[in-house]
Amino acid sequence: MNRLFNIDNPIMQFISKIFDLVLLNLLFILFSIPVITAGASLSALYYVSLKILRGVDPYIWQNFFKAFRQNFKQATLVWILLLLAAVLLGMDFYIINSQDTVVFAVVRIFLWVMCGILFCIFLYIFPVISHFVCSTRQAFKNSACMIIGFLPYTVIMLVLSGVILYLCTVSSVTFALVVIISGICGHSVVAFTFCIFFDRIFRKYEPKDQQGCATE
Repeated sequence: MNRLFNIDNPIMQFISKIFDLVLLNLLFILFSIPVITAGASLSALYYVSLKILRGVDPYIWQNFFKAFRQNFKQATLVWILLLLAAVLLGMDFYIINSQDTVVFAVVRIFLWVMCGILFCIFLYIFPVISHFVCSTRQAFKNSACMIIGFLPYTVIMLVLSGVILYLCTVSSVTFALVVIISGICGHSVVAFTFCIFFDRIFRKYEPKDQQGCATE
């Protein structure tokens, strides 16, 4: 019985990690409620998720607040820029969908490609901000290089994101299920899963500069 409740027991470690992810998910949701702070909250989510994955400094509250505070300005700026880009693309789609010509069909394809690129940047840039010390311009550049340089990982993360989005549209039941899971631990579990790939990606850059600014 004592061995079962031993902190080094694999079962206890698993339960502890689940608890950490639930707590992290709650912090992410609370700090994203103002919407404008969602970018900083995302960077903090990935910062802590990577630490949980690597098994270092497992203080969820302290690390989340630390990352949120340190990356607030940069992550918020990036979040606003991405939101503006998304709004512009949405307006373009609204205009294009009212037309029905071959030319506009080609433009529509181009817009979907732009949406894909924007979403890829969204997937990468907040983890990059959370892990590396660099300018906003460099963060965008590094994200773009990683998207292309680690294309298999990019595709896997896109597929996983697509599955989640698909489940949201299948039926009201699956949509409700996704919402419930997201409210409990969904966001942190997805971030933790993606950090499995980001851990491998970031290790390629860490030996080059211990200060954390990845360069190409």
